[in-house]
Formats: sequence, structure tokens, C-alpha cells
Amino acid sequence: MRIRIRELEFEYNSIPALKGISIDIGEEFVAIVGPNGSGKTTLLKCMCKILKPKKGVVMLNGRDINDLSQMEIAKRIGYVPQNVSGTFPAKVFEVVLTGRRPYIGWKCSRKDLEKASEVLRVLGLEELAMRDFDTLSGGQQQKVLIARALAQEVEILLLDEPTANLDLKHQLEVMELLKSLTRKGVTVITAIHDLNLASMFADRIVMMRDGEIFAIGTPKDVVTSDNVRAVYGVEVRVLEVDGNRIVVPLA
Repeated sequence: MRIRIRELEFEYNSIPALKGISIDIGEEFVAIVGPNGSGKTTLLKCMCKILKPKKGVVMLNGRDINDLSQMEIAKRIGYVPQNVSGTFPAKVFEVVLTGRRPYIGWKCSRKDLEKASEVLRVLGLEELAMRDFDTLSGGQQQKVLIARALAQEVEILLLDEPTANLDLKHQLEVMELLKSLTRKGVTVITAIHDLNLASMFADRIVMMRDGEIFAIGTPKDVVTSDNVRAVYGVEVRVLEVDGNRIVVPLA
């Protein structure tokens, strides 16, 4: 088991954000869904030690994450935030190369340069290597940030709303990319609002409400009209199309 979480609790200014979260995650694609404020981003940040929980434990490959340095964690876990604040005045290749920071000494090695080039090639970003990151579209920037995380040679990839502000084509491209990574042994855990995308691509879905896990299981088990009504407070019809759960809001 790559990540094991037990009785995790977190507070913002004494206001509970996570309440007794327990979950085991292996080599799979896990989508964390739920309304705004349900604790999705907080949970991701606790998984990689960006935030320190008030109570509970996060185990990474059998080791308490608190016993690992941030550099050790960076060699195992890649975190892709929802967006990059401000500007990123660097070439795409330079952005991806920063993913090698856990391995770089006084200067970049040949291996570091080769790894950055390899990731760009695998993700089909070679033509953008010398472009300024700030000039890219939202979809292209998201792929570059994923490339930077993969350059870390991680086994776990955490993503916060990777399809936010993307058009349908780029949403599908990003989700298909993430799914392909799980076939190569990478554990992918993403917070996402779109229940339909989560149902199409995730192996398991964690549905959260008010800082707690409301339901967990396969998309078929979790994405139901009763669960959506209870968690989101809206009436929907859940259809099955080509084996995928499709959520249709009712007027």
C-alpha cells in the first residue's frame, strides 16, 4: 500500500477541515470529489506534508511521513497545484528541469537534462521546450506542470483540480494522460469537481462532505443520485453510457 491514512484531522483557525479521515491507496487512479470547502485540497496537502495535521498519521510505503524530510518526500510524491500564482518567467524546459531539484547538487547533471528532455518527449511537449511558460494556454501549462512533477521520478502524483479552466478537449487530454500514468505504475490522486470526468477515468472515487469521507468505492458505487443529493444538495439523474456514469442535473 503506497499511502495509508489513519484518523487524520486538520483545522484552520480552530475550524475543523478534516475529521477522522482514514483511507488506503495503492497503485490506482483515485478521484476526490465534493463541494467547495469539503476538504479535498486540504487532504492532498496533508498527504505530501505541505500541511501538518492536528491528529492522525500519513504513512508512505510503511513510513510515517513526519519521519521523512521534504527532500525525501519530493523524490516520491509530486504535487501539482490548481494554478501557479503570478508569472512564471522561464522557458518550458527550465520549468520542467526544476522538477529535478531533489536530485541536483551544485549544478545540473547530464542525467537531469536527459530526464527533463525525456519527460517532454513522452508528454508530446518537445516543440514547446523553448517557449516562455507564461505564453502557453491553460491546457499546455497544466501539462508542463505535470511534466515537472514527473521529472521528479515520483511514484505518487497529487493534483488539485487539473482540469479547472480547461476546455473539453484539454480536459480529456489531461485526464487521459493521468490514466496512462497509472498503467505505468504511478499512483494518481486528484481533487476534481467534475463528477462525469471522475467517473470516466478513476478506478475509485472518494466523495467528501464537511471534512469527512461520505462514500468511497468504484464510480458505479459512489456516483448515485442519492449520494449526489445528500452531498451536493441537488437532484440529478445518473445514467450509464458505454459503462460510464453520467450525472444529469434535473431542472
